[in-house]
Amino acid sequence: MENSVCKGQIKHNLNNYKSLGELVWITIKSNGDKIACLDARTEETVTYAELQDKVVRCALWFQKQGIKSGDVISLCTGNHLNSIVPCLSAAYINAIFNPWNENMDLQTALNFLQLMTPKMIFCSEKSINVMLNAIKKQNCNPMIVIFGKHVDAVSFSDILKNCNNVEITNFHYIELDDIKKTACILHTSGTTGTLKGVELSNYAMLTLMQHQWIHITNVPSLWFSSLFWLSGIMMNFNGIMQSTKAIIYPEFDENMTCQLIEKYKIQVLFLSTNSLNRFLKSEYIQKYPLSSLKVIKCGGSLLKTKVQENLRNVLPRVQILQCYGMTETGGIVTIQQPHHKNGSCGVLRENAQMKIVDLESGKVLGLNQSGEVWMKIPSLMSGYYRNPEATKNIIDDEGWLHSGDIGYINGDGELFIIDRIKEIIKCRGYQIFPGEIENILLSHPAVLEAAIIGVPHTLDNEYPLAYIIKRPGVKVTEQELIDFVAKNMKDQYKLRGGVIFLDSLPYTDSGKISKKDLRAMTRKLIQRND
Repeated sequence: MENSVCKGQIKHNLNNYKSLGELVWITIKSNGDKIACLDARTEETVTYAELQDKVVRCALWFQKQGIKSGDVISLCTGNHLNSIVPCLSAAYINAIFNPWNENMDLQTALNFLQLMTPKMIFCSEKSINVMLNAIKKQNCNPMIVIFGKHVDAVSFSDILKNCNNVEITNFHYIELDDIKKTACILHTSGTTGTLKGVELSNYAMLTLMQHQWIHITNVPSLWFSSLFWLSGIMMNFNGIMQSTKAIIYPEFDENMTCQLIEKYKIQVLFLSTNSLNRFLKSEYIQKYPLSSLKVIKCGGSLLKTKVQENLRNVLPRVQILQCYGMTETGGIVTIQQPHHKNGSCGVLRENAQMKIVDLESGKVLGLNQSGEVWMKIPSLMSGYYRNPEATKNIIDDEGWLHSGDIGYINGDGELFIIDRIKEIIKCRGYQIFPGEIENILLSHPAVLEAAIIGVPHTLDNEYPLAYIIKRPGVKVTEQELIDFVAKNMKDQYKLRGGVIFLDSLPYTDSGKISKKDLRAMTRKLIQRND
């Protein structure tokens, strides 16, 4: 630490390439006939050579449709053998690829269309009708390509036939004149705000692709994150860089995950934190040996200390490690190592900087002092797409990104995240961090998922209220959980707002528990009872 700024190891000359397209081109061609991905539902495989052929054919078709550098190509699909193809094709011609959530509703689709104005949208059969309705309402005219068939869309399989062998042989990625030009626009809502477009430059994507935050070289790997999530982008591009064999399955399921690990001898598994918690508390994890599994990495939201401790006990041979980053940082900022403490987010990656800043005074704090986490990293976003005001609110004049997270760095350089600033509950003059109560509740054997929000109180400002999903087949009462928290925490943390059991929790598009929706639900309950 230097002047209260924590710095990762300095590495030079990470980017010897002039564009994302150049690195992808060189890497895929060098991977040759190795298997790039396998569809676990059909057993169909695609080699890197076959992937390159598809990407070139799609890029040629883009050019024939007049797509050029800087044009936006949107993508609204889940994980399958062809989902990555338009992204790589866009990189070859320096267009901008822009993944959307396959499960978006009509209003969200309208918002995205208005913000992004894409020239082309690739849809799944699941998302096509919502997209066509949104286009009609928005009165715009992007070309629609479908992975499958639809009367009002061009078939992806047909566009691959739209070129000849001479064109394929003569094709070459287009050189880029400015590495800072945008390569990709991802979307973020955080857990409380409105959707924004995060611009990642070619330089940022090159940094992301070359950073080995996860070691998956030549090993079978499994993840469920779609390209809409930063983790999906990282896993796909790091997978290409490391010649991995990706096992593709459309969505997380506890039993199926165990079956896939056994069948394909999965060595590396990436899960969202919420999925990892469900994985731990499912009965299936005890029924399979999972002997091939070496590493589970997770991210997306905080892995609670108790959950990680329990996981390490249940799977003692497996390294269970969490990472910390944001869509806005364009990748991982800190990485946990096997010897790091439970609940730690690990230490800074190379060329990253971090400081902890007091919320009220703006003073830079020392070790083991809690404040807002500020970061600098080479892969940092260029800004929010068409939203300079929002960009100024998160990145200051010195280039520090203000994360909105409360955390501290311990004497070993490990980062610990406590909670989001916006989630802090104020009760009787105390600041209550919901994550600390959630951590206690998740240690209860009957609790599968937990979310804490503040409910208004006339005298004491706010009280903590717990939304709980119970483990299947396990009985527990509201009062038992209220007493459990009271026994294990200080008085101000008591669940004076009560406990509400739900069958499921609402989630944001990026897979985090949506406390915004929980607050709206709570307001309706309060109004109903008044």
